[in-house]
Amino acid sequence: MENYKKWIIVVIAVAAVGLVIASYVTRQPAVPEQAARQEQTTMPPVAAGPMVEQDLNKVVPLEELGVDTKNPKELALLGDKYFEGSSFNQAIEIYKKVLELDPRDIDTYNDLGLAYQYANRPDLAIDILQKGAKAGPSNQRIWLSLGFVNMSAGNNTEAKIALKKAVELDPQTDIGQEATRMLGLVK
Repeated sequence: MENYKKWIIVVIAVAAVGLVIASYVTRQPAVPEQAARQEQTTMPPVAAGPMVEQDLNKVVPLEELGVDTKNPKELALLGDKYFEGSSFNQAIEIYKKVLELDPRDIDTYNDLGLAYQYANRPDLAIDILQKGAKAGPSNQRIWLSLGFVNMSAGNNTEAKIALKKAVELDPQTDIGQEATRMLGLVK
């Protein structure tokens, strides 16, 4: 009888652990405000089909995207969607418009610089990231991005300067720790 009780306890414990794991795996992550807003901004529809070929280099005029071209926040979110979809040239055009509307938006300088980098235009990426760093010298992320792009371009001296600045701003943040890690990679 005592063995029977032990097995019941083991089965209950295993079931409880299984329920905890199942609830953890299936739970919805908390959605920050920006992510919630991103869900409302969608890219234009793509034709249905099993293998639709998208031209990631194609740039659709902003007026045809169905967004308020005078709203920098809405445009920035749309630019982020295109960036996430690897449509870097479209993202570039959108981010450029955002900066026309709000030239103090350091996050958009950062996004535009990275879009240029991933569109294989490192000189433009460095130029725009430098402008962003000048406009927002206390923005740690832009210094990290500037270091990354310079490092990718083989500009090791400039990469070290930018990464050191990112670390100096706050070595304890994730960005500061990533800058420290990247400094270890620069020759």
